Amino acid sequence: MSVHIIELNDRNICLRNEDEILIQSPGFANIANKNPVFGEDARKTARLHPRHTFSQFWSQLSLDPLVNSNNHFRHQADLAFAHLNDIARQHDLKDEVIFAVPSNYNRNQLSILLGLVQSCEFDAVGLVDMPLLMAGNTDNPAMTVYLDIQLHQTVLTTFSLQDNKPTRDKVIQIPGTGLIALHDSWVNMVTDEFIKQSRFDPHHNAETEQYVYNQLEDWLGRSLQDNEILMEINNKGSVYQAKINRGHFEQRVRNIFARINSELEAIAGNNYDLHLPESDASLPGVSLYLKNITAVREAMLIENCLTHLDHIKGDAGSLSFTASLPQSKQQRTRAKKEQSDTRPSHILVNHRAYSLPVSIQYGPNSDEENNNAIYLEAGENGVLTFSVTKESVQLENSGSGAIQINGSSAASSSALKLGDVINLPGASTPLQLIQVE
Repeated sequence: MSVHIIELNDRNICLRNEDEILIQSPGFANIANKNPVFGEDARKTARLHPRHTFSQFWSQLSLDPLVNSNNHFRHQADLAFAHLNDIARQHDLKDEVIFAVPSNYNRNQLSILLGLVQSCEFDAVGLVDMPLLMAGNTDNPAMTVYLDIQLHQTVLTTFSLQDNKPTRDKVIQIPGTGLIALHDSWVNMVTDEFIKQSRFDPHHNAETEQYVYNQLEDWLGRSLQDNEILMEINNKGSVYQAKINRGHFEQRVRNIFARINSELEAIAGNNYDLHLPESDASLPGVSLYLKNITAVREAMLIENCLTHLDHIKGDAGSLSFTASLPQSKQQRTRAKKEQSDTRPSHILVNHRAYSLPVSIQYGPNSDEENNNAIYLEAGENGVLTFSVTKESVQLENSGSGAIQINGSSAASSSALKLGDVINLPGASTPLQLIQVE
């Protein structure tokens, strides 16, 4: 029988096997109709039925009675159980399952989770810390911090090597900085721009408000591609338009990322390596307001799980929580080889990661459709050339305009290190040197 993994990040519960993601289902439930609905269908109607929508049953997993009592569910655990069964039914899941759980789950929540799965048709054969699978195999001498953006909060998890085992240390929860807070900030920004440019308030009725939330991911993606985008809302036959650019998204979430950065500095100062999934590294504002970023491939979770399967897997009904992993011989060999190599491997350009070495042409009339080169809109013309040596990454700037590295004026030739931020005159988004595992 094959082993499946369920990742319990409530922003998008994932069921996957060793080959692919099988199901993605955000942690929403809606009971407005006779039969409850979960996941994306529930999320897309949350603003239409706010009193019948639940989204905290994973983050607040407990047996406490629901504030909004109803005939379907007694407490958060009932909602979580129904959501699990909904995911299992979609895939006819009856195999063994390993749960990758968030670091902030306490003993009581882990016990409740085990109680839930005992009534499911599949067998839970492992409980493992999800950030540990994503970032716990690092051998960076500096502190490693994993940033986990959930629905209602961001969780910071620190790791260190103890007896040659990557082991979880601190877990810091930052309420009000999750995906819902980011989306609310961006929707409020979009609303402000529609009011300013078209004198139309999308919050005026629930249907147009829900439409904005449903379109938000598409608008975010387009802004990363085209910088300035045109948004449209059709309300009762009247079409309203507004233009926004990438900077609108970045500026509106500045305070949220400032709170996260403040917590990072409190636990680690400036000596840390911040790991987060590639998809999160591309969110507007992340590369602008956070530093020392290492973007982790989402496949790292399944790869590390399979590598340590014998350590993680137990017997159904008698599981222990895995919060540290033994280093394999292959990892120790790689760690010894790479321990002193803290060079960046990629550069973030408009929230996309490009592997080094690379050249970037910039200027006021850059044409992204021309050839396969990388182009960047800026106030001056020039070319940035990033070359890789044994010791560092070297930057050569052929432009006439002055560039800045970490806020200070830079020479035409500069040595770069991991986390360095490059600002071009007239460019809306800085560049950042990152490391992708």
